[in-house]
Amino acid sequence: MGLIQSYFSNTQEYYKNYHGPNLTNAKIWKQDEEKEDITEHIKSFYGTDNNWNQRLFTYGELFPNKHNHHFYIEFLSDNNKKYWFHGTVGESHQIFNPRLSY
Repeated sequence: MGLIQSYFSNTQEYYKNYHGPNLTNAKIWKQDEEKEDITEHIKSFYGTDNNWNQRLFTYGELFPNKHNHHFYIEFLSDNNKKYWFHGTVGESHQIFNPRLSY
């Protein structure tokens, strides 16, 4: 098994047992433009079990036609701790797998 295949296999196995905080807010925007609320769109990928539907997605799947747009996604845990990540949409084939900040 190659390095990339091994990474995907290990990451997808991780998400089978993962239950993350509730997704509460997601925005996307291009510099100097108004932020667009994409919370419901991202929730459809995050899934009802808060586990990214047990898989990894590409930037192209999550953010079609949004290369170089900025994003911010926020979560709230059951004990009201806020988590988030933010960044810039990469190439459509790149894997979306940012780390949570708090």
